[in-house]
Amino acid sequence: MFGKLRKTTGWGLAWLALAGLALFMSCSASVTVPGGMGSLNVLVTDSPSDDWQEFTVTLTAVALHNLVTKQWTDNLLVLDPNNPNSGKLNLVDLAGVATILSHSTIPAGSYDRVKITINPDPTTMTLIDDSGTSVPPANIVIADPSGKGEIKLDLSPPVTVDTNGVANLQVDFDLAHPMSIILQNGKVVVNLLLRHKAVPRNLFDLQFARTLGAVKSADAATTSFVVTPDAGSDVTFVADSATAYIDVDTNAPGGFAGLTAGTGVLVASNMKADGTLYARQIWYGTMDKLPQFTPEGLVRRVGYNWIKVLNKNATETVSRQYFNCHWDNDVITVNAETVWTFQGTVPLGTGTSVLHNIRRGFRVQVTLVDPDAWPRVAKTIDVQSAHDEGVIRAVTTTDLTFFGDDYGRCWYTEGYCSHRWQYSAVADHLFKWWFYGQATPTVTADTEAQMVQDFADTITQAQSSHLRVFARVELYWDASLNKWVAENVILAPEKLPDPAHIMVGYTTASGSIVVGTFDWDDPTAPTVLTVDLDSSSDLQTIVGSLLWNSTTRILTFKAPVLPADWEAYLTPALLGVRIWVRPVKNPTDGTFSWTAYAVLGFQVITN
Repeated sequence: MFGKLRKTTGWGLAWLALAGLALFMSCSASVTVPGGMGSLNVLVTDSPSDDWQEFTVTLTAVALHNLVTKQWTDNLLVLDPNNPNSGKLNLVDLAGVATILSHSTIPAGSYDRVKITINPDPTTMTLIDDSGTSVPPANIVIADPSGKGEIKLDLSPPVTVDTNGVANLQVDFDLAHPMSIILQNGKVVVNLLLRHKAVPRNLFDLQFARTLGAVKSADAATTSFVVTPDAGSDVTFVADSATAYIDVDTNAPGGFAGLTAGTGVLVASNMKADGTLYARQIWYGTMDKLPQFTPEGLVRRVGYNWIKVLNKNATETVSRQYFNCHWDNDVITVNAETVWTFQGTVPLGTGTSVLHNIRRGFRVQVTLVDPDAWPRVAKTIDVQSAHDEGVIRAVTTTDLTFFGDDYGRCWYTEGYCSHRWQYSAVADHLFKWWFYGQATPTVTADTEAQMVQDFADTITQAQSSHLRVFARVELYWDASLNKWVAENVILAPEKLPDPAHIMVGYTTASGSIVVGTFDWDDPTAPTVLTVDLDSSSDLQTIVGSLLWNSTTRILTFKAPVLPADWEAYLTPALLGVRIWVRPVKNPTDGTFSWTAYAVLGFQVITN
C-alpha cells in the first residue's frame, strides 16, 4: 500500500506488507478458563506493492501467551527439516489474499499475546525491487536489538479458543509503517512490527491464496485430504459434490480418486464458518504443470491485448520430498472471447476492451484456453482485488481525483494521466474512509453523507496546510454504472516535505514540537507547522532515531525512542527530522490540529 510514496518522496514507505493488517480473533472480550483442547488456524496475508517483486522471509516459530496461566504455547509452526523452503514466505505473493501458516491443537483458553519469530539473518531474506534488482544481504539492516527476530504483539481483546472449537489468528507484518522500511545511504533498514484488526463478518468472503504442494493423505469417506505445501505446515481441506477437479496431465475433468499420496496439487479454497477449509477447485498431477495451468498473481503491466502477471511457479525435485518455488512474470494474451469477472461473480465484460479497466497491482486469477499452447491465451480472468493509489489532488462531495507527475503512469498507456473515483453507493459496499492503522469504520445509508463530508474536510485541511495526501483506494465494480467506484479509502499519514528541522523542541508541558519545512509544490516557500505528539491514545506516535557514522559507515537505527526521552532527544540540535502527521478534527468547533504518526530524527557523527 502507498507504494508510490517511496518513489515520489525517496522514502521507504513500501506497502509490502501487509496492510489491512488483519488479526483474526474472537470478537468477545470475555476470558475463557483453560479446559479441554481446541483448534487454531494461523493465517498470514499481505496487500499489493508496486515497489517490490519479492520480499521473502523465513519464519521459524509462532507462539501464544495464555492470559490465565501466563505460559507460552509454542511449536505452533511445524517446519520440515528436509525442506530448505520450509518456513519461507514471500509477502508480495500474498497480496490481497490469505494463506494457512499452521493448524494446531492447543489448550482451550484466552490468549493475550502472540509472538512471531523470523530468522533475522539478512542472508536468509530475498528482497527484489520492481525493476528486478536484488538487494544484497550486506545492504539489509535488521533493527532487532535482541538478535532473536522475535516480534511480540498484545492482543486486545484476547483470542479465545473454545473446547472443541476452531479459532483463527491472522497476522500481518506491519511493513507499511514509516518506521518499518527505511532507505538511507544505500541501506534498507527493516524494523519488524505487527498489527491486528477484528475478524470479518463472513469468513467465507476471505480469499485465500491457492495452496501448492503434494498430497500427503486422502480420505474418500469424508472427502478430506491433507496437503504438504512447500512452506509452512500441513493443511487439511474438505471437498464436496460441488468441488471441481482438473487432471492437469490430461487437461480433462478429474475426481477425488486422483488425489493419491505424493501427487502434486493446487487448491483454491475458502474458509467455512466452522474454521475448516473448503476446496472449491482442485488441480492435480505433475507438479511443474500446476502453476502453468492456472496463472494467478499481481498484474505488473497492461498492454493492448495482454497482461503481465507476477505468478508463482514450481519445479519438482528428484526426491519429490519437496519442490522449489520461484516467481516469474507470466504474459497472458487476451482475445475477443476472454470473459472477465470481479470476485468470481460480478461480470466485467468480454474481450480486450476490458483492459482499459485493468491496472498494475490488481490481483487476478486466469484460466487458459490451452495450458500447453503458446501464446498463453486467457479463457477467463477473474479480478480478485482492485485498487488504486497515489496523491489526491482534488476532492468534492461526489468524487476524488489522483493526478500529476507524482500520481504515476496510466494503466493502458505510458503517459501521465489522472483518475477520478466516484464514491460507491452500491448496497453493502458503501463508501468509507480511515487513516492507516485505524479500525475500519461502519457506514449506513443514513451516515454515508457525513462520512463523505468528513473525508472532504480532512483532505481540504491537508491541502490548505501545503501537504500532499497519499491514499490507497479499494475499488468495487458498479455494474449499474459500468465502472470502478471507490469503496474504501485508506489515507497514509501525510509526510512533511524534506528537509525539515525542529525549530522549537518537545516539552512534556506543550506535548508538541514546532517544525520548519516547505510547501510540497513550491520548495522556495517555507512552512511552519506545530505538531502534537501522542504517547497514550489511539494514534501512539512512534519516535525513531537514525545515526550515521561517517567514518565507519555504520548505520544505527532505534525505534521506539520512549516518551520519557522525547524532551531530551527532540531538540533543534538534531540534524533533521522526517515527520508523518494526520489532521485531527475537533468535534466541537470543527477546527483541525496536527498529530504526528511517526517522527524519525537524524544524526551524523564522525570518529
